[in-house]
Amino acid sequence: MSFTSPDVEIVKFVTKVEGIDEVIETPVSGADKVSVKIPESSNYVMTIHFKAKTDLKDFRYKQVVKRKGITVKNREVEIGDYAASDEVYSKEFPQDSTPGGFLIRGVYNAKSNYQANGKDILIVEWELEIVSKA
Repeated sequence: MSFTSPDVEIVKFVTKVEGIDEVIETPVSGADKVSVKIPESSNYVMTIHFKAKTDLKDFRYKQVVKRKGITVKNREVEIGDYAASDEVYSKEFPQDSTPGGFLIRGVYNAKSNYQANGKDILIVEWELEIVSKA
């Protein structure tokens, strides 16, 4: 699995869960597997950290989350325009939430599609795990 393309490199995700002081940092650059754990019934904000290897115009993020082959969530976020640079850019996504309950907990398959300049530039699969709220 690679979170790198000729156009963009996804460095990490940082997740801030409401009511929890500690942030969840998920390195993705060079990772063999990416799994993000978020407590059930939580509001959270995710920030993506990335490098633009080429100029990115109308950079967008689309996500599809499935469980047992059934789509349970779709999300689309406009990231913006970025110039090619060695700088690590970051973009905070709008607040989202996880559902709660015993049947909701578990591992979900997620597919992220990054688009820029009118085309798909990176498509990656990863896991979202909804865990019991401690």
